[in-house]
Order: sequence, then C-alpha cells, then structure tokens
Amino acid sequence: MVSAAQRQREVARMLMRLDDMLKTCAELATAARERVSVGGMGRYRKFSRKVRDFFSLAAVTQERLDAAPSEMEELIGPMTTALERLHARMVILFVEESLGFFNTFARVKALPIGTHETVGVEYRALMEIRKFLDDPLYEGERGQGLRKQTDRVAVLMRAVMDRCPPLPDFGDEPSIGPRGAVNKPLRPARPAPPPVAGRAAEPRPLPQPSSQRPDPRLEVRQLSLDDED
Repeated sequence: MVSAAQRQREVARMLMRLDDMLKTCAELATAARERVSVGGMGRYRKFSRKVRDFFSLAAVTQERLDAAPSEMEELIGPMTTALERLHARMVILFVEESLGFFNTFARVKALPIGTHETVGVEYRALMEIRKFLDDPLYEGERGQGLRKQTDRVAVLMRAVMDRCPPLPDFGDEPSIGPRGAVNKPLRPARPAPPPVAGRAAEPRPLPQPSSQRPDPRLEVRQLSLDDED
C-alpha cells in the first residue's frame, strides 16, 4: 500500500513535471513558427509529440489522484484543480499555436514530398485532442472559441493534404490513408499458389491380422453429401 505522504510526493512531482513540459511546448511552438517554410513541419511535429506526452502524463496523474488514500482528502481537491488548470493551459496553447502555424504553412508554395502523410498523422492527433473540448471544463464562451479554432485548424490541414498527392502504395494489399480513404497498391496482389499436381495419396489401411475380419469402424471409405443426412 502507498502511504499518503508517498502519494502526495508522487503527484507533486508529476505536477511539476507537467509544468516544465508546458514551458517546453511553448518554446517548441515558437521555434516551429519562426521559419515555417524551411523545416517548419518537422519542428511542429516535435511540438505536437511533446503535447501528446503531456496529456499522457496528465492522464496518469489523474489516475494517481483517483487512487489516493483517504488521508489525502484535503489535498485531492487542490491538486485536482492544479491539474485541470495545467490541462486547460496546454489545450489552449496547442490550439492557438497550431492555428498560427497552419495559417502560414497552408500558404507555403512548395511543400515537401510526404506532406500528405505527415499532416495526416497530425490531423488524427488534432481530432483526439478535439475530444477534450467536449468536457464540461470547456463550456462557455472560451470553450466555444477553442472549438471554432480547432475546426479551423482541421480545415487548414485538409487543405494542405489536398494540395499534396499521397505517396504511392508499394504494398501488395490496399491500405487506409490518413483521412480514411482506401489506397490501391501499385503492385498487383500476389497470386495464390497453384494446386499440387497429381492425386493425393490414398491413406494406407491399418494392418489387420489374417485370422480376423477388419473392424468396420476402421474402414476407409469415400464420403458424399448424402452421408450428412
């Protein structure tokens, strides 16, 4: 069993780590927006990965608070409030910085090869974070504004993906693209192996003593569909 003091220190360390990650994400977002047209997408992905790491740790922190000993009853409320504030600050940071980045990235004339797939990965991540805005924590005018901004980011992402054709699918089977479309492979599917020539060997009957008649249960005989009745 974890004591109240141990759980308190554990959650406190997690909250401090979340605060540090929030500051790091802000720095990564600034770096991504400095030169969007030159390697900006790679820097944005570093930012978005750190954001996802933040939300993963936030989920673990919430689990620790939910399983806190009863002796921590007076601390659970303040720690939960601190966690919710950090969570909300990260959601706001992610949405606003993503909107600022893709407002510029969507106007870049020459996009690198693979942009369709790269942005597709970020599009799916955006949709997952968009679900946070359905929480009652984000009700009200500010929450509505964040939802509109998130939807705008999704529109910009789709516009970028529409400008860049997907990379060819070199596999043997169809695959699912970032937006759910089925991609047909360039190579045809592998043909089924041909059947083995010749008739299958008849099973060898079990040896029977010469002085006894064969057991009818051990006879090998051909079956037909009529035998199933």
